[in-house]
Amino acid sequence: MQLDYIQKQENKGRIILQAIVVANLLLYASVLVLSIINGIFNNLLGLVIQMILCVFIYFGGNIAKWIYIVINSLNVLQIIVALMFGQIVSKVPTYLTIITIVMLMVSIASILLLILSSSVKDYMYKQRND
Repeated sequence: MQLDYIQKQENKGRIILQAIVVANLLLYASVLVLSIINGIFNNLLGLVIQMILCVFIYFGGNIAKWIYIVINSLNVLQIIVALMFGQIVSKVPTYLTIITIVMLMVSIASILLLILSSSVKDYMYKQRND
């Protein structure tokens, strides 16, 4: 009985974590490609680091999880402050701005799930210890 519950928790955590990782990787990869196409090279290293962190998170990397949470929390905070004070002046195409906004929303959801979801914690623990 207890084992079934643990397996269900880990399975639920696996599904949530896969969704987080895949969504983030797709968004980071699309922003990376669109940035290069549009001649924007100032955050390429940051995008690559975020992609690497997502892979490490999937394999149970607790340190990678906390680095991801801190970096994305700071990014979200920076955008919120910039929006509050009207400091965003962008000459990038609208579709890149839209993808960036979607990426920020996914980042917020990812941060909350990584911190609050016991299923994700259980699955990450299993990944680290297998």
